[in-house]
This record gives sequence, structure tokens and C-alpha cells, in this order.
Amino acid sequence: MKTANNGRDWHNDFDIDDPAYGDIYNEVCDELLAHCPVAHSKDGYYVISRYDDIVTTLMDWKTFSSADGIIGAVRPPEQPYFKPNETDPPEHTQLRGALTQFFTAAAVASHEQGIRAVANKLIDAFIAKGSVDIVPQYADPLPPIAFCQVVANMPAKDMDFLQKVFTDAITGPLEFRGVNWVKGQEYLYDLLQKRKNESRQHDIVDAVLHFEFPDGKPYTDDDRAGSLAQIVAAGATTTGAVISGAIYHLATNIEDRKRLQANFSLIPRAVEEFLRVFVSAPNNGRRVMKDVDIGGTVLHGPHDDEKGDYIIYNLGGANRDPSVFKCPEKLDIDRHPNPHLSFAQGHHRCIGLHLARLNIKIAIETFLTRIPEFSLPPGFEPRYLGGITRSIVALPVTFAAKTTA
Repeated sequence: MKTANNGRDWHNDFDIDDPAYGDIYNEVCDELLAHCPVAHSKDGYYVISRYDDIVTTLMDWKTFSSADGIIGAVRPPEQPYFKPNETDPPEHTQLRGALTQFFTAAAVASHEQGIRAVANKLIDAFIAKGSVDIVPQYADPLPPIAFCQVVANMPAKDMDFLQKVFTDAITGPLEFRGVNWVKGQEYLYDLLQKRKNESRQHDIVDAVLHFEFPDGKPYTDDDRAGSLAQIVAAGATTTGAVISGAIYHLATNIEDRKRLQANFSLIPRAVEEFLRVFVSAPNNGRRVMKDVDIGGTVLHGPHDDEKGDYIIYNLGGANRDPSVFKCPEKLDIDRHPNPHLSFAQGHHRCIGLHLARLNIKIAIETFLTRIPEFSLPPGFEPRYLGGITRSIVALPVTFAAKTTA
């Protein structure tokens, strides 16, 4: 396949860091789904896109291991490994078990009022101007501020720094990604050292700070900072992309906007469709631990002192698989059932899924309430940043200016 947009052969020369990937992402997914169950990269990794293949990969951690890294086959030497995401059971199960209590549906629901306050405060900052770039002024800052200020009792004043450094760590220039991960982890390391000398607040920071593996495996201060870093980074770089996508759709599909405004009970189902279409973390990976056949391609486990093959699972491709989703290219806010894989499955299913859903729901409800009519510049077409994550680069919206209450 050679895409007219950039001429790359995505079957045999897949490149997750191709600058065009974000913009032609859906076209690449559809082509691979139709004609290439397993694509190959010249950097030595493979890419799967079909729903059933990805579910098999996600559910079989013994064959497809997370312990050798999940965010790319080529790992910067400076980049630390993160627990629990880059571990397998039982280590993963033990540490995740200590954190899950803060991300249950009930625990997350208790923060709803605080998250709404964050959303309203963000809107207060621009509603009198009559215009806003949704991405940096609303969608991207809402989830990390809500997490740090409302959920984790972390200082909100440094969120601009953490959001930038983790975004650069995931999607910035390759040569600086590892360095940026270290910068973010060092900040959180210092935060944890400070919290050691404070009274316990019984929050997620304390859970990380005081966890120990029951079998005595080491869990160092660097490991603790890494655990906190991956949680903060996930919130800072993913949920905002879905919020931006949702507002883009509602700016360009007036009937859907009016229906949601008239009946907020329709929003949770719409949120699932926004998650399916605007999947924000579509590409993670696993190391193959034994020979396995996927779609007619044999992938090899470790042999002759060499590591097994590395495989990237394309969740956005799974979300467009026509064998699972009727008219997958259509954004349908009434779609049901909607078994999208945006939160993955299995042991590594996103621990923050309830928080992500609530953030998106509140972001949409608050925006539609306070800014019921809004539009994009004539002829506007969004550009997307692609890679491990995918997000709209900018979303300029105009509306009737209002004074704050």
C-alpha cells in the first residue's frame, strides 16, 4: 500500500513516528484491516490491527509480555521502566491492587463536584473573549489538573510543567523522549521525598509511597516515582485528546450537539463513541515470548540469546474493524453496544477508565451548558499529532462572548 498523502508502504515499512501518521491514521488503519493483518516496520517491530488478534494479545500476558516495555520497540537508553505498566503478574497484580481503590467507579464519582469546578474555572478564563483554542486552554489541562488537584492532592501549580514534559516524552523528538521522562520522574521523586515527612493523607501518593511487595521484591524510590509518573502522564496526554475530538464533532454536527444539549442522559453513550473514534493512546506494545502465528505471520519468541519479536497493537484499528462495528467510519452517538478497545483489556486494562469517562462527560456537559453555540473558522480542518498517542493539534472555536457570573 502506498498512501497518496505521503507515499509510504505501510505494509512493509510501517513507521509509528512518520510525521504524516496522525493525519492519515484512519486511512492506514482501514488499509491494514482490509489487506494486512500483520504489518512490519524496518525498525524491527510488527503491527496488528484486527480486533480479535488484539484481544488475544491483550489477554495472553504469558505469550505477549509487558515486562520489556510497552511504549516502543526502540527504547531511549535514558528512559526508565515503569511499574506496574511495564511488569507482568504477579508483580503487576500486586502493585495495581494497591492503586485500584482510588480508581473505582465509586471513588471517582466522589470527585465529580471538584472536577466540575475545574472545568468551570477553565471556561471562566476565556468565556469573556469569545474565542478559545480548545486544546491548550480547556481539553488538555482539565484532566491533569483534576487528577492532581482533586484526586491526588498534588500541587496544581506545577501541572503546566508536568503536562509539557510528559507530552514531549511521548510525542516529542525521539532523541529527547527519554530525557523528558527523566525530568518528569525527577519532579515526582522530589514530591514523594517531601511527602515522606508529612502526615499521611491516605491518597494515591501515599499508596505509592508506602507500598511494599509481599514477597520482598525491591520497590525503590525511583520505582515509586516511576509509578506515579505513568499515572500522571496517562492523564496529562490522553483524555484531553478525546475531549478535543468530542468538541470538534459537536462543532461540525449541529444536530448531535442539540440532542445532547436537550438531554444530558445521552452523553454517557456518546462518550463511548468519542472514545472509540478519537482513541487517544492507540499504539502500545508487547514482547513475544514464544513462537505464535497471527494472521498467517509467524512471530518468534526468544532464541539464540536474542529477544523475541516486538509487536504493537493498534487499538484504533480494532475500533474500526468492520467485523465488530457496523459502519465503523461513522461517528454515531447512539452506537450500542460499543465494545471499543480504547481502554484495552486484560490485566493491563486502563486503571483510570472511570476517571477518564467522568472527565470527558463533565467537560462536554459544562461546555455545552456555558457555551451552547460555537463554531470553527470557515474551512477549518484539524491536524493530528500521531505516534503512541493521537490528538488534535489545535481547535480554534468562536462563540458569543459572555461575562462571568
